[in-house]
Amino acid sequence: MKRAFTLIELLVVIAIIAILAAILFPVFAQAKAAAKATQALSNMKQIGTAIQMYVADYDDTYAPRRVRVNNPDGSQKGELSWKQLTYPYIKNIQLFNDPMNPAAKYPDDCSDPLLRASWGQEVVGPILARGYAFADIPWLHMKSWSAQTITTTAIENPGGTLAIAEHKRVWVDTGPYLNWDKNDWDPTFGTVGALGWPWGGNKWSEKAMILVFHDSHAKRMSHSAICGKDDEMNAWGYIRNQLTNWGGLGDVTWVDTYCQTMPNEVK
Repeated sequence: MKRAFTLIELLVVIAIIAILAAILFPVFAQAKAAAKATQALSNMKQIGTAIQMYVADYDDTYAPRRVRVNNPDGSQKGELSWKQLTYPYIKNIQLFNDPMNPAAKYPDDCSDPLLRASWGQEVVGPILARGYAFADIPWLHMKSWSAQTITTTAIENPGGTLAIAEHKRVWVDTGPYLNWDKNDWDPTFGTVGALGWPWGGNKWSEKAMILVFHDSHAKRMSHSAICGKDDEMNAWGYIRNQLTNWGGLGDVTWVDTYCQTMPNEVK
């Protein structure tokens, strides 16, 4: 006579399976998140390499953050972003898509047909995702308010000065003068808060973000480390306690907004 499983034995087996699942599923989730984070780092490294290729072709000058494109009559047709300008060196739209950044589901301001149409313009380049922004402070490095592009010689410490930062705003460019306010205006969501903190890409509990530096290397860096210490050049390219008289720019202490408004949750 064959012996069947008793109800208690079946319940024990089910309980063991449930316990194993509870142990293994978080491990699988962590492994998947780590893989996506590695992919994001790889994406930014390749973008940094493409920027260096652009620099080599354009007399050691970085791509402008954005450039106006006109119609034959002189009216503005649209804008090309630094991403669209460096795209020919990448030829892979997915490299601009951070797999862990919720903002990457949506196009940036130079790639959004609806946003451009609301301004009476159109998209003039490939449609690329949000998530990576070029630091728009060439004037800070070149000590000139009229500076629109940066030459390689203008960067005192290219290996320690960031060129691209992760964020969730719609704009293709960014700067340390922007704060951490989740209520920042966003033409798609009304506020950035729908996507979480405006800085970072939803990795490492937002306590760090991946950066590309002007020498093309990419790495993860905590927000506090990005801000740096007094009397030291920080990753944004300025000395925090010397902004009251920054070269010929005068008092630019407002530049330090990113560091001064950093919430405790991300420090």
